This record gives sequence, C-alpha cells and structure tokens, in this order.
Amino acid sequence: MFTALFRDMKHGVRQLARQPGFTAAAVASLALGIGLNTTLFSVVSAVLFRGGLVAEPDRLVEIYTGLSEDFPQLTNSYPDYLDVRSSVDALSGVSASGYVRGILAAGERATLVTGEAVTPNYFDVLGIPLSIGRSFREDENLAPGPSSVAVLGHGLWQQRFGSRPDIVGSAVKISGVNYTVVGVAPREFTGTIPGIPAEFWVPIVMVDRLVFSGVQTTTDKDPGASRVERRGTRWLFVKGRLAEGRTVEQARAQMDALFARLRSAYPITNEKASASVVPASSIRFHPMLDTYIRAASAGLMAAVALVLLVACANVANMLLARGTARRRELAVRAALGASRARLVCQLLSEGLVLAVLGGASGILIAWWSGRALSGFSSDVLPVPVSFDFSVDGQVLAFAMAASAATAILFGLAPALSSSKPALVPALKESAEGSGRRRLTLRNVLVVSQLALSLVLLVAGALLTRGLLAARHTELGFDPTPVSSLSFNLQMNGYDIERATALRDRALDTVRGLPGVTAASIASRLPLAPDINLEGIHVPGHHQPTDEGTLTDVVTVGADYFTTVGVPIVHGRAITEDDVRQQRRVAVVNQTMARQYWPEGSAVGRLLYTQGFESEPFEVVGVARDHKVRSVGEQPRPYLHLPARPSRSVDLIVRTATPAAGALPMLREAVWRLDPEILFTEDAPAEQVANATIAPTRIGAMVLGAFGALALLLAAVGLYGVIAHAVSRRTREVGIRIALGAERGQVLRMILAEGSRLALVGIGLGTLAAAGVGRVLESLLYGVSGFDPIAYSLAAGLLLLVALAANLLPALTAARIDPVRALRAE
Repeated sequence: MFTALFRDMKHGVRQLARQPGFTAAAVASLALGIGLNTTLFSVVSAVLFRGGLVAEPDRLVEIYTGLSEDFPQLTNSYPDYLDVRSSVDALSGVSASGYVRGILAAGERATLVTGEAVTPNYFDVLGIPLSIGRSFREDENLAPGPSSVAVLGHGLWQQRFGSRPDIVGSAVKISGVNYTVVGVAPREFTGTIPGIPAEFWVPIVMVDRLVFSGVQTTTDKDPGASRVERRGTRWLFVKGRLAEGRTVEQARAQMDALFARLRSAYPITNEKASASVVPASSIRFHPMLDTYIRAASAGLMAAVALVLLVACANVANMLLARGTARRRELAVRAALGASRARLVCQLLSEGLVLAVLGGASGILIAWWSGRALSGFSSDVLPVPVSFDFSVDGQVLAFAMAASAATAILFGLAPALSSSKPALVPALKESAEGSGRRRLTLRNVLVVSQLALSLVLLVAGALLTRGLLAARHTELGFDPTPVSSLSFNLQMNGYDIERATALRDRALDTVRGLPGVTAASIASRLPLAPDINLEGIHVPGHHQPTDEGTLTDVVTVGADYFTTVGVPIVHGRAITEDDVRQQRRVAVVNQTMARQYWPEGSAVGRLLYTQGFESEPFEVVGVARDHKVRSVGEQPRPYLHLPARPSRSVDLIVRTATPAAGALPMLREAVWRLDPEILFTEDAPAEQVANATIAPTRIGAMVLGAFGALALLLAAVGLYGVIAHAVSRRTREVGIRIALGAERGQVLRMILAEGSRLALVGIGLGTLAAAGVGRVLESLLYGVSGFDPIAYSLAAGLLLLVALAANLLPALTAARIDPVRALRAE
C-alpha cells in the first residue's frame, strides 16, 4: 500500500513539474488559505488552549464568591480564604493570589513591573518546581515590613539581572521596599492567567506596599483596617487542589455549608455572598469572560475557514480544467486496464502533493505571522497583556490536518469526475470536446466562491460603515486637545499626605505651562475602559429596603468640566473648596436629572450612595450629556463627585494644541517634581476614546482583508472558468463570426456567461450574509445588520471584479480568426 502511494506521489510530482505555472498558482492559493487558518489557530491556541506547567490540572478547582445573580463568580477576600483553607477538607491545599504592580529599581532606570501577591503555599498547590532557590515559608507572611522576600520570574531574572546564578540571597528594591530573592520561577511559568505574565511574586501581606491591579469588589462599613483584614474587600483568585479520592461535588457541598455559616457570622460583609466551585480545567480566564472569547474566536475561525474554502474551490477548478485536458490520457489508461480506483488514486496523489507544498508554505507564513504578532501587547487592561503566538506542536498538528482536509476537499471531486471518461468519445475527441458536465461542476464551484466572498465583503462593509458612523458620532465633548497622565505614588512610597501635596503641586505646575488652558484631576476620562459604579438611593424613587441603582460615577477636581469641554447647563461645577473640604456635593448629567427629577430642577436635590442612613450628597449642578462608556451608547446617567485624597494621581490637561504634541512637555513638567515617577497612562484623550471602537475597527480590517483575498481568489477562479470555456468553444465562435456575427456580439455573449455566474453568487451570498449581519449587530454603531448601502457596495465590488475577470477571455474570443479556428479543427 505504502509502495503504491509512494509511486503515485512520485508520478504526481513529475506531472506537476511539467506545468510549473499551474503548480505555482495552486500552491499559492493553498498557502494563503492554510497559512491564514494556521496563523489564526496559533492565536486561538495561545489564548484558549495552550497549557502551562501546573501539575495534575484535572485535580485543581477554582473558587469564586458570588454576590448576585448578575455577578455569580467574583474574587474572594483574604479572611474568607483563611476560613476555606481551615474548613474544607475536600481540598488538600488552597492558595490565593492577586495581581499587583510596582516600580523596580534596578540598573540605570526604574521600570514598572507586574507581579502577584500570593500565599506561601502558592507554588506548592500549583505543583510548580522553582528553577533556582525555594518558595515562601509561612513565617515570611506574618506582617508587612521594610524588608521581605520575593521570587523572580524567569524573564525578569534574565532581562534585568543578566541570569546571574548567584541571584538567590541578593536584594531587589520594588516600590521602596527591599526584597531578598529566595527563588526564580521556571521559564514556562508566568502566572495563572494566560497573557498576563507575572514578573515577580511576594508574600500576600506585602500587597499594601504595592499597587493592586485586578478585579475587586468592596462592602460598605467593612471593619477591617487593611486589605488583608477586610472581609468585604474581595480581590483574590483562589485555587484548591482536591484531596485524594475527593470530588468537585464534595468540595462544592462543603463550600456551600461554609458560606452559609459566614453569612450568619458576618452579615455586614457576607450577607449576599455565595460560593462557586468549578474545575480549573474548564476555565481559561474567567467563567463570565471565557464565553465571549470563545465566541469571538469561533467567529474568526469561521471567517478564515471561508477563505480556505474559496482557495480549495479555486484549486478544484484548476484541477477540473487540467483533468479535461487529460481526458485522452486517462481514457488510454482505462483502455489499457487501469481501474477507476487506480485512476482516482493517481489523481488524488497530485492533490496530495499540492496540499503538502501548500501546507509547508502555509506553515512558513504562520511562523512569520506568529513572530510578528507575539510582539503585540495591549494596554487596555490595568496590567500589560501579551501572548506567545509561535508555532508549536499543536499548531503544526492543525496545519497538517488542514493540509490533509484540503487535499480531500479540492482533490476528490475533480478526481472522481476526471477518472470516469467515456472511452470512445474521449479517444475520438478533439481538443475541444464538450466538457459540458465538467463545466457545470466548475460553475458550481465558482458560484460558491463568489457567494463566500460576498459574505466576507458584506461583513467587512458593515463594520466599516459602523466604524465611520462611530467616528462621526457627536461625543458631547472634543477629546482632541485633552491629555491624560496617570501615576500612582504608592509605588514610590508616598503616603496620602505627601501624595496629595504633590498632586496639588503638579496641577499648579501644568497650569502654568505655555499653551495649557485648563487642568484638573479625574478618576477616569469619558470613554475610558475602566468603569466605576456605585449604588445610589434617591428619595421618592427608592425605599429604605431597596438595593441601590448602579450608576456610573467619576470623582473630579476643580475645573474638570472646563478641561474636558462639557458645559454646566444648570447650577455650578465642583470647586476647589468642594475638593479640599470634602463637601457632600454632586453634579449630575441631563439624563440623570430627567430620570430622577423630571418635574423640576435637579439642583438642590439629595441622593445617597450608601443607603438612606448615610450622609446625603446635594446636587449643585447639571452637566450636558456626553458619551460615558462607548460611542454607540444611548444617554446614560452619570454622577460627578468631588475627588478624594488618594495616592493615585490622574491628571487631565487641556491645551491650545493637539494633545499628542503637548504630552512630552507635560511629562517633563511632572518629572521635574519627582524624576522617579512612572506613568501608568500618558495618552491623548482621543486615543482613549478610540479604544472603545477598537473591536469594530479590528473586525473591519480583518474581515475586509479576508474578503479582498477571497474575492481575488474567486476572480482567478471565474477567469479560469470563462477562459476554459472560450478555449473549448473556439470552433463555435469561429463559425459564428464566419456566419456574420459581430465581434461585439461575441464579446457580450462571453461577458453574459460570466455575469450570470456572478449574479447567482451574489444572490446566494446575500442570503448567507443576512445571517452574518444579524450576528455582527452588537459591534455596529448606528448601522443595521441589513444596511442596504453595505450590501450594495459589496455586491457592486464583486460585480466589478467579476467583469474584470470576464473581460480578458471575452476579448480573446472576440479576436478569434475564423479561418484559423476552422483550419485548426
């Protein structure tokens, strides 16, 4: 069997070598299709599937705290973690971790580093052996102090410490605290959340010496003094390892019983808390986030699979044309005794050779693309995000499977069609022959290519239309001259008093710079990715027993509304005295004023952020509506409160010139106050606003590129069909011209044939695109999923390309010399 396959492969290589042009075109089509699919699979594999170094992952569970039906799986508090560790014997070990950031003072300049504050048993529970040194001891997690211990990430050890073998025992300084290095993590382990690499690990009691950067919920009136003491401050990701012989159901039952006791013992912080225990193997990032990521990945894979199908149809068309030209050869083989199965094997072997060559080229494309994409990182989240998209064994296996599948997809139909020639007609047949049935199959393939291309073009056109609509949407403010500079002085060892003093100095300094027209502070810019919510109570709308209505809240300083460019339409803005004296005043937007006080002015009304028993805020002003979370949103309530003392400083500055040009001057002004400040964000407000439409922009670019590539491949296929039809109808066209047909009539006849194929493809593609448009509606701004302009543009582009593909064969037919055509016959 293998000998026959090897012989067929050699024969296929010889056949393909005789037609280098055909071979190159087929391999290029397959390389693009397989390369795109393999590249995207490497991305999906890195994001969703690529495993880590964790030992026996099937015995790990993740533990979450739920606070409502809408938020069933949130993070955990440290006191709750301690109760879980001591009370749940279905787990042999329970560890906890939270992401933090700090300033590493090493080398010539300080850098911002991301790490984890962890429990001492963190590496033991996960089963991670350190490359050098040891993990933490329990006695190293008793209390925060001026010195502590740390485990370095392998990458940080290499990049900042030159892979020093004597690193254990050395001192490193992070955010003003001296840490003694006790170990180095292995290269393969970068933390428990994919894409968010941890560069160092410290004991959990050191968390308040760093800046927390993760998912957190808080409870009002929590009696704890520090983060690790507050039971109502939930910020830890908790993992447990099942004890030998125990199951997830047993751990879940014990957790439910424990949380019932906690609800009774701590009603202030745990009244609504419930436990959620899920196998760690089923979670990649977070249960609520995984669903969206998997859906997006499936959508992208489907889009790229359409490109591969178009490429397969293209090569199948080429093989059909080649099979038609080889009918006499195949008929001779059949007449000499070759079975149909033998002919199919020989023809499939050529397809297999093409698939191998296309697959190998596709792997090279994926390898290059993976290296380029691995350098991509995102600053949308509070911590940097990066992935390794390199080609590994899993990606290679996918590429091989894709190559084998394409060999069957594009090779089987042509092989079956070409391997059953009618012997007598085939042996008598001239170079023309009718080829009617084969031409029909080729037409079906081309129509399919055009339909699939239209689906991708419509998707890209819809997203592009939505993107253009978003960019022309009135934001309610002009972000162009506004800059945002954020830094956290906790990382520099500042206390609240020193941080507040430097914040005030920074405001005075930037206000005095040339070209600066206004400056203020704010906990977030409009359209920034972070969302701050507080439950508010309004007299007349809420009862004392009601839960507060979650409302977007921002804390701001004096001159905020002038700086952002949002006018006050009633009352006044928040002043410097309001901030300094921490007055209980508020500014609401027009939507919030209409929602709660439709019968009169909102100025002078009261609202509560911590229940009716707390001190109220008095509304002193109403600001004009503007976009809060996203460009395409409907107007939503927005509450502005005076800024509170904080070690986190968020400057917003308005300049007479565009923000991009003013940022270097603003940075230098802050560095003159303290050269060791590191900015966690320094960007134009316009860039921050544009981030909200990033998914639509990326989708438009990707699907538009895929659509253009698919259309190019489909055009090649359409050209091949029409050119092949013209070559087989040379005698017919020559007779028509000899009998008086004008060359214009011949031209129209050939163009009509290609146009019919294009119109059928457009009709079928429109039906399929309607379903895709419905799926994409959540990413569209001010545009329907059935937008006629997008469909018309896509269909018009496809028709133009189809016309161009038809034109050259039609011109060739119109120039046929009837005498030469009949003489050749």
